[in-house]
Amino acid sequence: MAESGQLNMKIPWGLTSILAPIVFQAIFRKKGGFLYRKVVAFILMAVSAFWGIIAGVTLPLVGRAHLINWTVGKVEAFLNKTFLAVTATVEGTENLPKDGQTAIFVCNHQTVMDIMFMGNVFPKRAAVVAKKTIKWVPILGWFMILSKTIFLDRGNRDSAIKQAKKAAVDIHKKKTGVWIFPEGTRSNSCKNELLPFKKGAFYMATQAKVPIIPIVIQNYKDIYNAKEKHFGYGNITIKILPPIDTTDIPESSESVDKLTTEVRNQMLATLKEISQGQQHKLE
Repeated sequence: MAESGQLNMKIPWGLTSILAPIVFQAIFRKKGGFLYRKVVAFILMAVSAFWGIIAGVTLPLVGRAHLINWTVGKVEAFLNKTFLAVTATVEGTENLPKDGQTAIFVCNHQTVMDIMFMGNVFPKRAAVVAKKTIKWVPILGWFMILSKTIFLDRGNRDSAIKQAKKAAVDIHKKKTGVWIFPEGTRSNSCKNELLPFKKGAFYMATQAKVPIIPIVIQNYKDIYNAKEKHFGYGNITIKILPPIDTTDIPESSESVDKLTTEVRNQMLATLKEISQGQQHKLE
């Protein structure tokens, strides 16, 4: 009986040692320096990706494979709100596709921390386009493979074009949208600016004849700034712009160039609009 009592006493202590850091972080989510909060952020990403692996295995079994990325995004958004006090307000949700409709979503790409905000706006039916090297990242790469991420080899133009054409076909075949960062890489800029857009997303849209939906994430340098070693907390704005119809746009280089420029100009104007004079810090 004594041994049994001692054993029972060990269980709460073991559970406490696991729960204590989690509760501590949730209570003090607005505290901590740059490196500490960055480590927490990457742990949260890893947890979300691990959930993605579970979702990638289980959701297809119940006919919900299209929800893998969406559920991971929701988990990531919840974790960032709970443990880092990082949140987002989404405007223009009426511009997202209705059930059964597909689109190509183009979004600005600031830093690796974009994932903190993507979950607040990620659509239910969409695959992500990512560079091929991410496939080999432990946990994250496994999740992305299971979630049918479109991996592009940007160093091989012919391969990238082939994958883009296949994605255009899959948009209708699998009734799924595509999420692309048209800048191609992180801008890492503290200014309200965009890198030149690559044209893959726009060729894909004109081939598939589906609308393009621009999504603009406010400049969040006041929350996360790697150059200044700053990682704070707060709320930012994400704006979903009206769909751009591509039904009558030819697949010619000239037409795609014009479309690319028009979308970039819209997104740049919106970025400047929602980023000017914003107070990110929560009271």
